[in-house]
Amino acid sequence: MVLFGASGDLTSRLLMPAVAQLAEADLLPPGLTIVGSANTEWSAEDFRQHIAGKLEEHATVSPGTRDAVVGMLGFEPADVTRPGDVGRVIGGDDHPNTLVYLALPPGLLPSVLPALATAGLRASDALAIEKPFGTDLASAHHLNEILRTQLPEPTIFRVDHFLTDELVRRVVVLRFLNRVFEPTLNAAHVERVDISWLESLTLEGRASYYDTTGALKDMVQNHLMEALALVLMEQPARIDADSFRGNRVEALRAVVTPSAEAMRSRTVRARYAAGTIGSRQVPSYVDEPGVDPGRNTETYACLTLEVHSTRWAGVPFTLRSGKALESDSAEIAIHFRPLPHYLLDHWPGVAPNVLRLGLTEPYVRLATTLNGPDRTAESREFEVQSAGSHRTPYANLIREMLRSDPMLFIRGDEAEEAWRIIDPVMATWSSGAVPMQEYAAGGAPPGPAV
Repeated sequence: MVLFGASGDLTSRLLMPAVAQLAEADLLPPGLTIVGSANTEWSAEDFRQHIAGKLEEHATVSPGTRDAVVGMLGFEPADVTRPGDVGRVIGGDDHPNTLVYLALPPGLLPSVLPALATAGLRASDALAIEKPFGTDLASAHHLNEILRTQLPEPTIFRVDHFLTDELVRRVVVLRFLNRVFEPTLNAAHVERVDISWLESLTLEGRASYYDTTGALKDMVQNHLMEALALVLMEQPARIDADSFRGNRVEALRAVVTPSAEAMRSRTVRARYAAGTIGSRQVPSYVDEPGVDPGRNTETYACLTLEVHSTRWAGVPFTLRSGKALESDSAEIAIHFRPLPHYLLDHWPGVAPNVLRLGLTEPYVRLATTLNGPDRTAESREFEVQSAGSHRTPYANLIREMLRSDPMLFIRGDEAEEAWRIIDPVMATWSSGAVPMQEYAAGGAPPGPAV
């Protein structure tokens, strides 16, 4: 395994602790070695000491496992945009089977991929690329063309840590292994679907990344679009990577490209003003350290989409994500249609059913109606929780990469479909046609009720 960007936060805080977790569970291939590489003059011992400290801080594994993982490490200084450096790190034509992991800022990819193309990666090798994959549809298409023409042999893993094995199974098993749910998930019974990722966290020192990205690209395009595909997709003919990923792509193809006129009424962009979250005083976003107010970056994005498919025609899908809100909430909420009026006349106040699936917590909640005293009806919510994952998302994803299973990873055309939906929104927002609104930190965001 070769880690380009080995001196960065992603490697030390997420990737190497994930490797340590797999090592603790004896799930790593025998004889695995890990070569870190970065544009820094570290020695192998410098890198080992750096990772040893980070594993002690971020990995809940035994001291013996930490020592074993540190013993796997080597280091090669390199400029990943230089073909000669890249080839030296990977090891030339006779290198062993290798997973190359690009733990790098996305802006480097157009320079990095051509350099990698000279390194002689084979069909037995693999290349992992972190999302966001590109910055818009044109850049994603350009990256896909480089991969298709210059790196046709290795397996490509476009990594979205949001699309974990646990989340996929939670949605897919509920839908396709329960007769009581799947027949009702369609336009005849469902009024609307909301997919939300709302958090009380503010920037937390991430201004250098977030202020150039914003809520729309950071969460809606990058993560919530994958949750949308899981809800929209039809049951695969086979439980394999080709069928599963193909159905996800077809699901996104059914989403209508938003029109400029629709976006004025079906999108919301906003950023937080000064306020209070719990007992914490929060400054306005534009006053946060590292923020450039001239960028006009949103911290809340809401987008309602239309779907042209037999199953979902006429059902609005709303994706929303925001920071500095009163509390955390991350879920898929499927709102069923109200009862006919003749029933509501007899039982007024009966609320429609709502099926909720947690995105970070492993819950399924169903709002139902039960009989009450004196011929009344009462609304109650059932909740069940599946066992939580005992591995981190990155541990599961790295395990799948080392097993050469691409099921949980984004295909090139899927990445382009997500940008196809978001590109017009970005253009309309940049033109000023949708005004920037404000909400107090710790308060409710503007727009449709959450």
